[in-house]
Amino acid sequence: MGLGKSGTHSLAAMFSGSLRVAHEAEAGELIEKILAWRHGQLKEEDFHAWLRARDRRLALEVDASCLNPWLLDFLLREFPDARFVLTIRDCYSWTNSFLNHWLRQPATDARWATLNAMNFGSIDGPFAPAEQRLKELGFYPLAVYLKHWAKKNGRIVEKIPPARLLVVRTDQLRARALEIADFAGVPHCMVNLDKTHEFSNPAKQDLLRQIDRDFVEREVERCCGPLMAQYFPEIKSLAEARL
Repeated sequence: MGLGKSGTHSLAAMFSGSLRVAHEAEAGELIEKILAWRHGQLKEEDFHAWLRARDRRLALEVDASCLNPWLLDFLLREFPDARFVLTIRDCYSWTNSFLNHWLRQPATDARWATLNAMNFGSIDGPFAPAEQRLKELGFYPLAVYLKHWAKKNGRIVEKIPPARLLVVRTDQLRARALEIADFAGVPHCMVNLDKTHEFSNPAKQDLLRQIDRDFVEREVERCCGPLMAQYFPEIKSLAEARL
């Protein structure tokens, strides 16, 4: 599990062809159930019964999805033998990639748009003078994305017992591919090392560098400081991030 644009697609591709794998399996229907549950239109026990039936039907050995963090408590309780891999990307490059993704592929599916609104809240600001470029492009203030990055990743690290969790930086997926296989109890021959960087954006822009650098770095320290120091200690500024 991990945020969108953090490597979940690559993780699924690494094991495709060898195991029963899916990336964001039946995402549209799953989002509908998540939204109904969060809005009180679906009882938690009914939602969990639906998830159990879905799991039996799909019978996945690798379930890679940016939607899995919504199901974290259920997954921990229902699958005590499951192992979890958190793919984590530094907050600079993740935010830049996420913004590029939505600039290139706006949410035409109302279900994804509604889920994003639930994640990020209102788009009505306030925007600091230094981040007016984000407002012009129709995005949220920078802190909204950074707080989301810190909250989602932090919750996963805190909730999953260390023995069941492997945290892998997105830029180290290939280097640690066999370690991931060992952690999951999968033979090395089932890992496709040529599939460790899937779904990249060919027309990526350096959107973060269109915002005042000092402002970006202050917001990163304020919103993401502890997790960045823990997993990306060498990235201390925007200049050191590989956007």
